[in-house]
Amino acid sequence: MVVSGGVAVPVATVLTTDIDVVLAAVVGGVPPAALRAVTVDISPLLLEAVIRSALELPLVAVIRIVPRVATDPLLARSPAHLVERLIRHRFTVAGGHDLLGNELCPLDDAAVADVCASLVRAEVRHVAIVAAGSQARPQHERSVADAIQAAIPGARISAASEFGGQGLVAREATVVLDCALGELTDTVLGRCERALRRRAPGVPLRVARGDGGFSTPSRIRALPSVALGATDAAVLCGAAYLTGLQDCRVLLPRSTGQVAGDVRNGLPVVRSGQLRDLGTELVVPTTVLAPDPGRVDHRDVMRVTDIPVIFAGGDAEELACVGAAVSQPTGWLDEVAFIESAAQLEGARRDVEERATAIVMANGAAPGTTYLVESSSVAVPYSPSGTVRIRVRVAGASDVAKPHQERR
Repeated sequence: MVVSGGVAVPVATVLTTDIDVVLAAVVGGVPPAALRAVTVDISPLLLEAVIRSALELPLVAVIRIVPRVATDPLLARSPAHLVERLIRHRFTVAGGHDLLGNELCPLDDAAVADVCASLVRAEVRHVAIVAAGSQARPQHERSVADAIQAAIPGARISAASEFGGQGLVAREATVVLDCALGELTDTVLGRCERALRRRAPGVPLRVARGDGGFSTPSRIRALPSVALGATDAAVLCGAAYLTGLQDCRVLLPRSTGQVAGDVRNGLPVVRSGQLRDLGTELVVPTTVLAPDPGRVDHRDVMRVTDIPVIFAGGDAEELACVGAAVSQPTGWLDEVAFIESAAQLEGARRDVEERATAIVMANGAAPGTTYLVESSSVAVPYSPSGTVRIRVRVAGASDVAKPHQERR
Protein backbone atom coordinates (compact mmCIF):
# COMPACT_ATOMS: atom_id res chain seq x y z
CA MET A 1 0.00 0.00 0.00
CA VAL A 2 1.05 3.59 -0.69
CA VAL A 3 -0.46 6.24 1.59
CA SER A 4 -0.55 9.86 0.47
CA GLY A 5 -2.64 12.77 1.68
CA GLY A 6 -5.23 10.67 3.48
CA VAL A 7 -5.67 8.30 0.52
CA ALA A 8 -4.42 4.70 0.53
CA VAL A 9 -3.69 3.14 -2.84
CA PRO A 10 -3.06 -0.60 -3.23
CA VAL A 11 0.06 -0.99 -5.35
CA ALA A 12 0.42 -4.74 -5.65
CA THR A 13 -0.03 -8.07 -3.91
CA VAL A 14 3.18 -9.95 -4.51
CA LEU A 15 3.46 -13.53 -3.24
CA THR A 16 7.21 -13.95 -3.12
CA THR A 17 10.08 -14.25 -0.68
CA ASP A 18 12.16 -11.85 -2.79
CA ILE A 19 11.94 -8.47 -1.08
CA ASP A 20 13.57 -6.87 -4.11
CA VAL A 21 10.51 -7.83 -6.20
CA VAL A 22 8.19 -6.37 -3.56
CA LEU A 23 10.04 -3.07 -3.39
CA ALA A 24 10.20 -2.90 -7.17
CA ALA A 25 6.39 -3.01 -7.21
CA VAL A 26 6.18 -0.29 -4.56
CA VAL A 27 8.73 2.03 -6.16
CA GLY A 28 7.15 1.47 -9.55
CA GLY A 29 3.85 2.83 -8.25
CA VAL A 30 5.25 6.01 -6.71
CA PRO A 31 7.23 8.88 -8.28
CA PRO A 32 10.76 8.52 -6.85
CA ALA A 33 10.83 12.09 -5.55
CA ALA A 34 7.57 11.54 -3.64
CA LEU A 35 8.70 8.47 -1.70
CA ARG A 36 9.62 9.61 1.81
CA ALA A 37 9.97 6.31 3.68
CA VAL A 38 9.20 2.59 3.50
CA THR A 39 7.81 0.75 6.53
CA VAL A 40 7.91 -3.02 6.85
CA ASP A 41 6.00 -5.23 9.28
CA ILE A 42 8.03 -8.33 10.10
CA SER A 43 5.80 -9.43 12.99
CA PRO A 44 3.93 -12.15 11.00
CA LEU A 45 7.23 -13.66 9.91
CA LEU A 46 8.62 -13.69 13.46
CA LEU A 47 5.44 -15.21 14.93
CA GLU A 48 5.31 -17.83 12.18
CA ALA A 49 8.88 -18.82 12.98
CA VAL A 50 8.04 -19.25 16.68
CA ILE A 51 4.58 -20.79 16.47
CA ARG A 52 4.88 -23.12 13.49
CA SER A 53 8.63 -23.60 13.22
CA ALA A 54 8.42 -22.38 9.63
CA LEU A 55 12.04 -21.24 9.91
CA GLU A 56 14.68 -22.90 12.05
CA LEU A 57 15.55 -20.70 15.03
CA PRO A 58 18.68 -21.13 17.15
CA LEU A 59 18.20 -22.67 20.57
CA VAL A 60 18.92 -20.50 23.58
CA ALA A 61 20.64 -21.01 26.92
CA VAL A 62 18.73 -19.33 29.77
CA ILE A 63 20.41 -18.08 32.93
CA ARG A 64 18.18 -17.19 35.86
CA ILE A 65 19.70 -15.05 38.57
CA VAL A 66 17.55 -15.66 41.65
CA PRO A 67 18.25 -16.30 45.35
CA ARG A 68 17.76 -20.07 45.08
CA VAL A 69 17.03 -22.86 42.61
CA ALA A 70 13.40 -23.81 41.96
CA THR A 71 12.23 -26.56 44.33
CA ASP A 72 10.05 -28.21 41.67
CA PRO A 73 11.38 -29.05 38.17
CA LEU A 74 8.18 -27.69 36.65
CA LEU A 75 8.87 -24.29 38.20
CA ALA A 76 12.23 -24.22 36.44
CA ARG A 77 10.49 -24.43 33.07
CA SER A 78 8.47 -21.87 31.17
CA PRO A 79 4.73 -22.63 31.27
CA ALA A 80 4.57 -21.70 27.58
CA HIS A 81 5.42 -24.66 25.33
CA LEU A 82 6.43 -22.41 22.42
CA VAL A 83 8.98 -20.65 24.61
CA GLU A 84 10.30 -23.76 26.31
CA ARG A 85 11.07 -25.54 23.05
CA LEU A 86 13.45 -22.69 22.13
CA ILE A 87 15.54 -23.37 25.25
CA ARG A 88 18.53 -25.66 24.94
CA HIS A 89 20.13 -25.28 28.38
CA ARG A 90 19.01 -23.84 31.72
CA PHE A 91 21.19 -22.53 34.52
CA THR A 92 20.43 -20.90 37.87
CA VAL A 93 22.91 -18.56 39.55
CA ALA A 94 22.44 -17.21 43.06
CA GLY A 95 21.83 -13.47 43.13
CA GLY A 96 19.14 -10.91 42.35
CA HIS A 97 17.41 -7.88 43.85
CA ASP A 98 13.94 -6.96 44.97
CA LEU A 99 11.69 -4.49 43.15
CA LEU A 100 13.37 -1.55 44.88
CA GLY A 101 16.90 -2.63 43.98
CA ASN A 102 17.87 -4.06 47.37
CA GLU A 103 20.19 -7.04 47.01
CA LEU A 104 18.49 -10.30 47.94
CA CYS A 105 21.61 -12.40 47.57
CA PRO A 106 25.21 -11.68 46.48
CA LEU A 107 26.04 -12.82 42.97
CA ASP A 108 27.72 -16.25 43.04
CA ASP A 109 30.84 -15.56 40.99
CA ALA A 110 32.00 -19.16 41.18
CA ALA A 111 28.70 -20.37 39.72
CA VAL A 112 28.98 -17.76 36.96
CA ALA A 113 32.41 -19.13 36.04
CA ASP A 114 31.05 -22.68 35.95
CA VAL A 115 28.17 -21.60 33.70
CA CYS A 116 30.57 -19.87 31.32
CA ALA A 117 32.68 -23.03 31.11
CA SER A 118 29.58 -25.12 30.40
CA LEU A 119 28.50 -22.74 27.64
CA VAL A 120 31.93 -22.92 26.03
CA ARG A 121 31.89 -26.74 26.10
CA ALA A 122 28.39 -26.84 24.61
CA GLU A 123 29.36 -24.28 21.94
CA VAL A 124 26.38 -22.12 22.83
CA ARG A 125 26.14 -18.79 20.96
CA HIS A 126 22.76 -17.49 22.16
CA VAL A 127 22.20 -16.65 25.83
CA ALA A 128 19.18 -15.08 27.55
CA ILE A 129 19.65 -13.64 31.04
CA VAL A 130 16.88 -12.78 33.48
CA ALA A 131 17.57 -11.63 37.03
CA ALA A 132 15.15 -10.94 39.83
CA GLY A 133 14.79 -7.18 40.26
CA SER A 134 16.99 -6.27 37.31
CA GLN A 135 14.36 -3.69 36.27
CA ALA A 136 15.51 -1.64 39.28
CA ARG A 137 19.15 -2.70 39.49
CA PRO A 138 20.70 -4.52 36.50
CA GLN A 139 24.21 -4.97 37.95
CA HIS A 140 23.98 -8.75 38.36
CA GLU A 141 22.70 -9.22 34.81
CA ARG A 142 25.46 -7.03 33.45
CA SER A 143 28.15 -8.86 35.40
CA VAL A 144 26.98 -12.21 34.03
CA ALA A 145 26.70 -10.79 30.51
CA ASP A 146 30.24 -9.40 30.70
CA ALA A 147 31.58 -12.77 31.86
CA ILE A 148 29.81 -14.59 29.01
CA GLN A 149 31.01 -12.08 26.44
CA ALA A 150 34.57 -12.55 27.64
CA ALA A 151 34.27 -16.35 27.49
CA ILE A 152 32.37 -16.43 24.16
CA PRO A 153 33.30 -13.42 22.01
CA GLY A 154 30.56 -12.64 19.53
CA ALA A 155 27.80 -14.41 21.47
CA ARG A 156 24.31 -12.93 21.18
CA ILE A 157 23.18 -12.00 24.67
CA SER A 158 19.74 -10.70 25.60
CA ALA A 159 19.11 -9.26 29.07
CA ALA A 160 15.71 -8.74 30.68
CA SER A 161 16.74 -5.36 32.11
CA GLU A 162 16.46 -3.95 28.58
CA PHE A 163 12.67 -4.31 28.72
CA GLY A 164 11.47 -3.49 32.23
CA GLY A 165 8.03 -4.84 33.09
CA GLN A 166 6.95 -7.19 35.85
CA GLY A 167 6.87 -10.95 36.40
CA LEU A 168 9.71 -13.44 36.04
CA VAL A 169 7.76 -15.66 33.61
CA ALA A 170 6.82 -12.80 31.29
CA ARG A 171 10.31 -11.28 31.42
CA GLU A 172 11.96 -14.63 30.71
CA ALA A 173 9.65 -15.36 27.79
CA THR A 174 10.39 -11.94 26.30
CA VAL A 175 14.14 -12.29 26.57
CA VAL A 176 14.14 -15.85 25.17
CA LEU A 177 12.15 -14.77 22.11
CA ASP A 178 14.36 -11.71 21.71
CA CYS A 179 17.50 -13.85 21.69
CA ALA A 180 16.10 -16.59 19.43
CA LEU A 181 14.74 -14.12 16.84
CA GLY A 182 17.90 -12.04 16.57
CA GLU A 183 19.53 -13.76 13.60
CA LEU A 184 16.30 -14.02 11.61
CA THR A 185 15.54 -10.34 12.23
CA ASP A 186 19.03 -9.31 11.18
CA THR A 187 18.83 -11.38 7.99
CA VAL A 188 15.39 -10.09 6.96
CA LEU A 189 16.16 -6.44 7.67
CA GLY A 190 19.51 -6.74 5.89
CA ARG A 191 17.72 -7.95 2.76
CA CYS A 192 15.19 -5.11 3.04
CA GLU A 193 17.93 -2.50 3.41
CA ARG A 194 19.93 -3.78 0.46
CA ALA A 195 16.84 -3.99 -1.76
CA LEU A 196 15.74 -0.48 -0.78
CA ARG A 197 19.18 0.93 -1.55
CA ARG A 198 18.97 -0.60 -5.00
CA ARG A 199 15.42 0.52 -5.73
CA ALA A 200 15.21 3.85 -3.87
CA PRO A 201 18.61 5.13 -2.71
CA GLY A 202 18.43 7.47 0.26
CA VAL A 203 14.90 6.51 1.31
CA PRO A 204 14.84 5.45 4.98
CA LEU A 205 13.58 2.06 6.11
CA ARG A 206 11.30 1.82 9.13
CA VAL A 207 10.12 -1.24 11.07
CA ALA A 208 6.65 -1.44 12.64
CA ARG A 209 6.46 -1.99 16.41
CA GLY A 210 3.94 -3.81 18.54
CA ASP A 211 2.80 -0.55 20.13
CA GLY A 212 1.67 0.90 16.81
CA GLY A 213 4.75 3.03 16.19
CA PHE A 214 7.97 2.37 14.31
CA SER A 215 11.69 2.09 15.02
CA THR A 216 14.83 2.17 12.97
CA PRO A 217 16.25 -1.16 11.75
CA SER A 218 19.20 -0.83 14.13
CA ARG A 219 16.87 -0.55 17.13
CA ILE A 220 14.83 -3.57 16.02
CA ARG A 221 18.00 -5.58 15.49
CA ALA A 222 18.96 -4.83 19.10
CA LEU A 223 15.48 -5.66 20.48
CA PRO A 224 13.58 -7.84 17.96
CA SER A 225 10.75 -8.66 20.36
CA VAL A 226 9.39 -5.09 20.26
CA ALA A 227 8.28 -5.83 16.67
CA LEU A 228 6.01 -8.67 17.82
CA GLY A 229 2.31 -7.88 17.58
CA ALA A 230 2.82 -5.01 15.14
CA THR A 231 0.14 -6.25 12.74
CA ASP A 232 -2.81 -5.93 15.14
CA ALA A 233 -1.66 -2.46 16.15
CA ALA A 234 -1.28 -1.40 12.52
CA VAL A 235 -4.75 -2.70 11.61
CA LEU A 236 -6.31 -0.48 14.30
CA CYS A 237 -4.31 2.55 13.17
CA GLY A 238 -5.07 1.90 9.50
CA ALA A 239 -8.82 1.64 10.11
CA ALA A 240 -8.81 4.86 12.16
CA TYR A 241 -6.72 6.72 9.58
CA LEU A 242 -8.97 5.82 6.66
CA THR A 243 -12.03 7.12 8.54
CA GLY A 244 -10.22 10.32 9.50
CA LEU A 245 -10.54 9.67 13.24
CA GLN A 246 -7.85 10.16 15.87
CA ASP A 247 -9.95 8.61 18.64
CA CYS A 248 -12.23 5.64 18.04
CA ARG A 249 -13.06 2.04 18.91
CA VAL A 250 -12.32 -0.38 16.10
CA LEU A 251 -14.28 -3.63 15.72
CA LEU A 252 -12.33 -6.40 13.98
CA PRO A 253 -13.84 -9.64 12.62
CA ARG A 254 -11.91 -12.78 13.58
CA SER A 255 -12.46 -16.47 12.93
CA THR A 256 -13.00 -16.95 16.67
CA GLY A 257 -15.37 -13.98 17.01
CA GLN A 258 -15.33 -10.22 16.85
CA VAL A 259 -12.77 -8.28 18.90
CA ALA A 260 -12.38 -4.59 19.65
CA GLY A 261 -9.45 -2.25 20.23
CA ASP A 262 -9.24 1.45 21.02
CA VAL A 263 -7.27 4.14 19.22
CA ARG A 264 -6.37 7.35 21.05
CA ASN A 265 -4.56 10.27 19.46
CA GLY A 266 -3.92 8.12 16.39
CA LEU A 267 -2.18 5.39 18.40
CA PRO A 268 -3.61 2.09 19.65
CA VAL A 269 -4.12 1.54 23.36
CA VAL A 270 -1.39 -0.87 24.44
CA ARG A 271 -0.32 -2.79 27.54
CA SER A 272 2.18 -5.49 28.40
CA GLY A 273 0.08 -8.53 27.57
CA GLN A 274 -0.26 -11.87 25.85
CA LEU A 275 0.07 -12.13 22.08
CA ARG A 276 -2.54 -14.16 20.24
CA ASP A 277 -1.48 -17.83 19.77
CA LEU A 278 1.76 -17.40 21.73
CA GLY A 279 0.45 -18.70 25.05
CA THR A 280 2.36 -16.44 27.40
CA GLU A 281 2.48 -12.85 28.53
CA LEU A 282 5.35 -10.62 27.39
CA VAL A 283 6.62 -7.35 28.84
CA VAL A 284 6.81 -5.54 25.50
CA PRO A 285 3.79 -3.30 24.78
CA THR A 286 1.15 -4.86 22.55
CA THR A 287 -2.33 -3.89 21.40
CA VAL A 288 -5.20 -4.54 23.79
CA LEU A 289 -7.92 -6.48 21.94
CA ALA A 290 -11.02 -7.65 23.82
CA PRO A 291 -13.91 -9.89 22.71
CA ASP A 292 -16.90 -7.86 21.49
CA PRO A 293 -20.08 -9.81 20.72
CA GLY A 294 -22.06 -6.83 19.41
CA ARG A 295 -22.27 -5.06 16.07
CA VAL A 296 -21.26 -1.56 15.11
CA ASP A 297 -24.94 -0.49 14.90
CA HIS A 298 -25.36 -1.13 18.67
CA ARG A 299 -28.31 -3.50 18.10
CA ASP A 300 -26.80 -6.50 19.86
CA VAL A 301 -25.08 -4.94 22.86
CA MET A 302 -25.13 -1.66 24.74
CA ARG A 303 -21.73 0.03 24.58
CA VAL A 304 -20.71 2.80 26.94
CA THR A 305 -17.96 4.69 25.16
CA ASP A 306 -16.88 8.29 24.72
CA ILE A 307 -15.49 7.66 21.24
CA PRO A 308 -17.00 6.68 17.87
CA VAL A 309 -17.23 2.98 16.99
CA ILE A 310 -16.15 1.83 13.53
CA PHE A 311 -16.15 -1.59 11.89
CA ALA A 312 -12.93 -2.63 10.11
CA GLY A 313 -14.48 -5.00 7.63
CA GLY A 314 -11.96 -4.50 4.83
CA ASP A 315 -8.89 -6.52 4.00
CA ALA A 316 -6.88 -6.82 7.23
CA GLU A 317 -3.54 -6.93 5.43
CA GLU A 318 -4.31 -3.72 3.55
CA LEU A 319 -5.35 -2.02 6.78
CA ALA A 320 -2.11 -3.20 8.39
CA CYS A 321 -0.11 -1.71 5.52
CA VAL A 322 -1.92 1.61 5.90
CA GLY A 323 -1.36 1.66 9.66
CA ALA A 324 2.33 0.88 9.25
CA ALA A 325 2.73 3.59 6.61
CA VAL A 326 1.26 6.34 8.82
CA SER A 327 2.88 5.20 12.07
CA GLN A 328 4.98 7.45 14.28
CA PRO A 329 8.24 6.84 16.14
CA THR A 330 7.36 5.70 19.66
CA GLY A 331 8.95 4.65 22.93
CA TRP A 332 7.74 2.90 26.09
CA LEU A 333 9.14 2.43 29.60
CA ASP A 334 7.60 0.41 32.43
CA GLU A 335 9.52 0.72 35.71
CA VAL A 336 9.20 0.54 39.49
CA ALA A 337 10.36 3.34 41.80
CA PHE A 338 10.34 4.06 45.52
CA ILE A 339 9.11 7.52 46.54
CA GLU A 340 8.57 9.22 49.88
CA SER A 341 7.02 12.48 48.75
CA ALA A 342 5.08 14.09 45.92
CA ALA A 343 8.25 15.86 44.84
CA GLN A 344 10.11 12.55 44.53
CA LEU A 345 7.27 11.07 42.52
CA GLU A 346 7.34 14.03 40.14
CA GLY A 347 11.12 13.71 39.79
CA ALA A 348 10.92 9.96 39.13
CA ARG A 349 8.19 10.44 36.53
CA ARG A 350 10.13 13.23 34.84
CA ASP A 351 13.26 11.05 34.68
CA VAL A 352 11.34 8.20 33.02
CA GLU A 353 9.72 10.62 30.55
CA GLU A 354 13.12 12.06 29.59
CA ARG A 355 14.57 8.61 28.95
CA ALA A 356 11.51 7.57 26.94
CA THR A 357 11.92 10.74 24.88
CA ALA A 358 15.54 9.81 24.18
CA ILE A 359 14.35 6.40 22.93
CA VAL A 360 11.84 8.06 20.60
CA MET A 361 14.55 10.31 19.19
CA ALA A 362 16.71 7.23 18.55
CA ASN A 363 13.72 5.61 16.82
CA GLY A 364 13.58 8.38 14.22
CA ALA A 365 11.64 11.32 15.69
CA ALA A 366 12.41 14.81 14.42
CA PRO A 367 13.93 17.15 17.05
CA GLY A 368 11.30 19.13 18.94
CA THR A 369 8.35 16.97 17.87
CA THR A 370 8.11 14.48 20.75
CA TYR A 371 5.04 14.51 22.97
CA LEU A 372 3.72 12.53 25.92
CA VAL A 373 1.06 9.98 24.97
CA GLU A 374 0.59 8.30 28.34
CA SER A 375 1.99 8.66 31.84
CA SER A 376 0.70 6.69 34.82
CA SER A 377 1.89 6.14 38.39
CA VAL A 378 0.22 3.31 40.30
CA ALA A 379 1.01 1.92 43.75
CA VAL A 380 2.37 -1.64 43.65
CA PRO A 381 0.20 -3.93 45.84
CA TYR A 382 1.76 -6.13 48.53
CA SER A 383 4.88 -3.97 48.52
CA PRO A 384 6.38 -1.46 50.97
CA SER A 385 4.57 1.87 51.16
CA GLY A 386 5.93 4.24 48.50
CA THR A 387 6.51 1.58 45.85
CA VAL A 388 5.02 2.79 42.56
CA ARG A 389 4.93 1.48 39.02
CA ILE A 390 5.57 4.17 36.42
CA ARG A 391 4.55 3.64 32.81
CA VAL A 392 5.40 6.24 30.19
CA ARG A 393 4.69 6.29 26.47
CA VAL A 394 6.11 8.96 24.17
CA ALA A 395 5.67 9.53 20.43
CA GLY A 396 6.93 12.04 17.89
CA ALA A 397 6.79 13.09 14.28
CA SER A 398 8.94 11.37 11.69
CA ASP A 399 12.24 13.01 10.89
CA VAL A 400 11.24 12.96 7.20
CA ALA A 401 7.97 14.83 7.70
CA LYS A 402 6.98 17.77 9.88
CA PRO A 403 4.00 17.52 12.28
CA HIS A 404 0.60 17.67 10.55
CA GLN A 405 2.39 17.50 7.20
CA GLU A 406 1.08 15.17 4.52
CA ARG A 407 2.47 11.70 5.22
CA ARG A 408 3.39 9.22 2.53
